[in-house]
Amino acid sequence: MKPESRIYLDAVLQNIKSVAFFTFLGVLIARLGASDFQIALSNSLPAFFCALSLAFLTRQLPLTRGVFLVSGYIRQFAFICMALSILLPNPIPVLFVFWSINAVSVIVTSAQQPAIFRRVIEPNRFPTLFSRVKIIAIVIATAGSFFIGRTLDATDQWFPYNYVASMLIGCLSTFMGMALIASLAPREKIKLHFTWVRPFQECDRQIWWMGLNNAGIAMVAPLFTIYHIKTLHLTNTQIAYFVVVAGIVSAISLPFVRKLMERFGANLLYKIAILGMAISVFPYGLVKSLWLLIVLQAWIGLSMAVAEVSTQTLMMRDAEKHKKEMAYFSDFQLVMHLGNTIGPLISGALLLFLPLWASFFVIVGLRLLFFVSYRLLPERRYETAEEAPDRRKLSTLGYK
Repeated sequence: MKPESRIYLDAVLQNIKSVAFFTFLGVLIARLGASDFQIALSNSLPAFFCALSLAFLTRQLPLTRGVFLVSGYIRQFAFICMALSILLPNPIPVLFVFWSINAVSVIVTSAQQPAIFRRVIEPNRFPTLFSRVKIIAIVIATAGSFFIGRTLDATDQWFPYNYVASMLIGCLSTFMGMALIASLAPREKIKLHFTWVRPFQECDRQIWWMGLNNAGIAMVAPLFTIYHIKTLHLTNTQIAYFVVVAGIVSAISLPFVRKLMERFGANLLYKIAILGMAISVFPYGLVKSLWLLIVLQAWIGLSMAVAEVSTQTLMMRDAEKHKKEMAYFSDFQLVMHLGNTIGPLISGALLLFLPLWASFFVIVGLRLLFFVSYRLLPERRYETAEEAPDRRKLSTLGYK
């Protein structure tokens, strides 16, 4: 099987996992009686352990098939324990523990996967590759979310066993996808030597700025769950409508977006997507019409899809500037996950003294502040002239 075919098939399987396992996990946690703080923590805690793994573990692991597979097996064990933990009398603490274990292992495969792609895919193929992968994700999320949402509602008399069955399907899918990508990793035997490492050495202004924007995006996730489930009491099917409509809009628009990216550069499309997401959150908390919420979620979904494709493209292209490739990928993912960690905690803190609608307003202001803060962030310092990037080479990749 060709490398690109493996990547596309892995995208199919991983997105089946995302839909079957994670799309309605927030709904499940809320229905299990979680407090607002626990809902915010469910968005923050996995990202925090991802960040810990990236800071001290992932960058020290060699890029080999064995390392990729072992991390995948640990991830699979944690997934199964997460699915079965919801049958316990007090499932939320146990669920969070195994979710954290999963986060430590999953980030190893997530950080190594781009390095594997760079070995088997030509750099000029990345925009097309990531655009197609995103379209696959959208199609599966669109069809799968509607199907699983309707199924969960139809089998609600068997709650929570219906959620367990859905999550176990996700466990099987992610295991199969992991095996496909592992076959592309180099088959080498390297002795592991763990030492103290200093993170953030490969971070530049662009990474810090994108991490801030990521924090802004992550702020709204727990508020959406609280508003949709605990305030409006939407069903799984109604929540699936958000994914379905957003998926259809994104699937239709992404080929056009890819052409714009090739013409104007990924950086410009990323900026437009970040602004689009920030502004669309402004009326949230006041809108109660399901159809208006669907329109807002469709726009947010499209902006998120553009931001994800742009982020992946920028990450792969920026790797040209860094001699320590795995350290760069680890630092990039580390900053993104720190944003995912801090964002939900900020929104959880806002809910302690502000109503939900006011929290949305404050988050919009913070996201706009993050967006304009680029020049205030530290630039990376190079120890020697040889380590500095060749600006003439970077200009051919769309950087200024």
